[in-house]
Amino acid sequence: MLKGISAVTIGQSHIDNGTDCQDCAQLDLENKNYVMAAVADGHGSKKHFRSDRGSQFAAQAAKDSIYEYMNDYERFVDAYQVDKEYLIDRIVKMTITKWHEKIREDLNEDPITQEEIDKYLGGVFNSDKVSSVYGTTLLVGVMSEKCNFGFLIGDGSFVVIDKHGKAYIPIEDTNSKANYTSSLSSSDSYNGFVTHFFDEMPFSIMVSTDGLVKSFANDSDFLDYNQAIAMELGKLDDDEKIIQMEERLIKLFEQRSRDGSEDDISISIIFDIDAYDGVIEGLQTRRKLNKIDEQIDLSKKKINTLNFKMKQIISERKANRENLVKINDERRKLEDYNRKLVERKQRLEEELRKIEQESDELNKKKIELDLEFEKYEKIDQMKEQEKNKNLEDQELEKENIEIKEKEKEKLQDLLNS
Repeated sequence: MLKGISAVTIGQSHIDNGTDCQDCAQLDLENKNYVMAAVADGHGSKKHFRSDRGSQFAAQAAKDSIYEYMNDYERFVDAYQVDKEYLIDRIVKMTITKWHEKIREDLNEDPITQEEIDKYLGGVFNSDKVSSVYGTTLLVGVMSEKCNFGFLIGDGSFVVIDKHGKAYIPIEDTNSKANYTSSLSSSDSYNGFVTHFFDEMPFSIMVSTDGLVKSFANDSDFLDYNQAIAMELGKLDDDEKIIQMEERLIKLFEQRSRDGSEDDISISIIFDIDAYDGVIEGLQTRRKLNKIDEQIDLSKKKINTLNFKMKQIISERKANRENLVKINDERRKLEDYNRKLVERKQRLEEELRKIEQESDELNKKKIELDLEFEKYEKIDQMKEQEKNKNLEDQELEKENIEIKEKEKEKLQDLLNS
């Protein structure tokens, strides 16, 4: 029995910015002959301001187009066996056409306003490229007993679990680059589609938007996650369990968006529950192998790290040895210089002792000279005093002579009279 589940989770960045979820997930489980899974991821930037609608239109257009072709299942199988490439190309072209029709219907009901043009397009609007406003990616998978195929445009992941429990990615958009994603709104969108055909019906096809794969470090971890989900699919034998699984996926994706990509995350899964018993052992074994591979990879990384550290140690040891040689050489030079300094110090100490002796002798001589100086200074003072006394005596004698001369003149005058 063919079954399906889907889940859509708004990204953490959209919650933070107050913007709408751009993802859509779609299932077609109504036809007893086939099941279809689709996801679409609107581009979300300002110039794609209706891409949340665009993703819904894309998933619905794919569902409607596949129904138109596969509703008459036996006729479809006959045509598929004759030329499956041509037939799926027709479905892709119809999907593109129906998507544009839905856009025109939306524009008739809700025309783009001048306010939107000013707010989102900087006041410049090209009506010939109106589909760009609805830009989106699209991934589609179909499973049936006799026809199994998938097609996609844009980033996202198309994962297959085969009847042996092997998970792999058969197709991906090679045109999408870091700053560019293939889009259903491109004028040559048909040439951007990638298609895959299965030789036999797999156990499951899982299509998811890029928000999920971007939350993993590598493809190996991502595929292991898809295998873990696949291991739960065999338990979904009634509608209540399916609803519980979908609610669980939503909560898991909410956490992944918060911790990882912060983008919207959506997934649609179709699977053959009757094949589960034959697949579960392979899934379990492959998950164990994945764990072993992870442990081997971890050990290899540790070995690489240790090898790198070993190279560092060898390099540092070599540098250390070179430094030892340099240090020993410098140490020898310093020891030699120190020896010379010691010898010089000894010579200077001897000279200092001689200088100190000479200084002592000079001090003694200075004391003697100071004493002699004092002695002669006293004598000089005495002679100065004697000199001064002599001058005073001379003055007195001069005064006495003057007095005597005056007496003499008086006496002479007396004699003369």
